[in-house]
Amino acid sequence: MVKILVTAVGSELAVSVVKAAKLLQQPFKLIGCDIYPEVAGKYWCDNFYNVPLAKEEEAYISALIKIVEEEQVNIIIPTADIEFFILSKYKVRFRNNYNCNILINDYDEIVRFNDKWLAYQWYIENKLPTPKSFLADHLDKLQNDLRGFEYPLFLKPRVGGGSRTIFKVKSFEEIVKFQPIVPNPIVQEYLFPDNEEFTAGTYRTAGNDVFVIVLKRTLKFGMTYTAEVVFNDVFEDFAKQIILHTNLKGSNNIQFRVTKEGPKILEINPRFSGTTGIRANFGFNDVEMWVNETLFAKKIMSPEIKKGFVLRHMEEQYHFNQ
Repeated sequence: MVKILVTAVGSELAVSVVKAAKLLQQPFKLIGCDIYPEVAGKYWCDNFYNVPLAKEEEAYISALIKIVEEEQVNIIIPTADIEFFILSKYKVRFRNNYNCNILINDYDEIVRFNDKWLAYQWYIENKLPTPKSFLADHLDKLQNDLRGFEYPLFLKPRVGGGSRTIFKVKSFEEIVKFQPIVPNPIVQEYLFPDNEEFTAGTYRTAGNDVFVIVLKRTLKFGMTYTAEVVFNDVFEDFAKQIILHTNLKGSNNIQFRVTKEGPKILEINPRFSGTTGIRANFGFNDVEMWVNETLFAKKIMSPEIKKGFVLRHMEEQYHFNQ
C-alpha cells in the first residue's frame, strides 16, 4: 500500500492533489497535515495531523518525521509555498533516513521560478519568448523604462501573487497609486489577445521524456475557472522545450498566452498546480506518474488524454453538531 502525506491540506492546491491521488490504480492511504486543526482537506484523508508553522523549521520537520515514522509514509507531497523552500533541503535526509520520498524540485530551481524577476532574466538568457518585464520599486527609473510602452500593463509582486495584489493598470498614475501595496513589485507587458490563455501540465521522467497536457482556460478570482483540453503539436512542443531547458523534474506547470507572434511564457510553477486534479480526470495523472516512477521505478508511458472541458465551482464541507 502506498502511503502518501499531503501537507497544508487545507489549501486549494492540496485538495487538487488529493483529487488526483484518489485516482491511483494501486492501493493507497492518504494522510493530511495542516497548521489549522479544522480544514476541509482533513475530511478527504484517512488520517490527519495538526503541525507547527513551516517557518518554525525545527519543530515543523520534527513533526513531519514523527508522522512519517508513525504512518510509515512513502511519499510526501508539499503544497504550501514556504514548504517548497524548506523541504527541498531535506529530501535527501528523508529518503536516506526514513525511506520517504518528497516529491519536490531542487532548491535552486524553486527559488528561480518562484521569483518572477529571476525567472524573467532566465527566459531572456535562454531566448524563450516572454512578455517584457521591469522592476517597479523605483518609480523614477520605471517611468523612464516604460517610455514608448502602451498600456494596459500588469503590476504584480515578484514572489507569490493572488488576485488581490495583481493590478491591470491603464496609466503610470495607476502604477503610482497601487505600487505601495504590491510587495516587491514588477511591471509586465500585457499580452493580447487576453482570451488566449493556456496552462500546460508537464511531467518530466528520469529518462528526460516530457509529457504534456494543454488546457485553454479562463480565470476567475485569480484561478482557473473553465478549462478545455487542447490538442496542438505547436503548444505541446513549446512546453516540452521549455522544460528541457530547465533542471526541473517530475510535475511542473507552464502558463502562457498565444499572441500573433506565437506562445509566450507567463510563468513556470515548479510544482504540482491547481489544475492537478483536473488533469488527472482527463487521463494525465502526474501524481500517479511521480509515485510510480519514484517508488516502483516504472517506465512512464505517454498518457491517453481524453477530450473535454471542465467548469469549476465552489463547494463546502458540512459537519453538524449532534
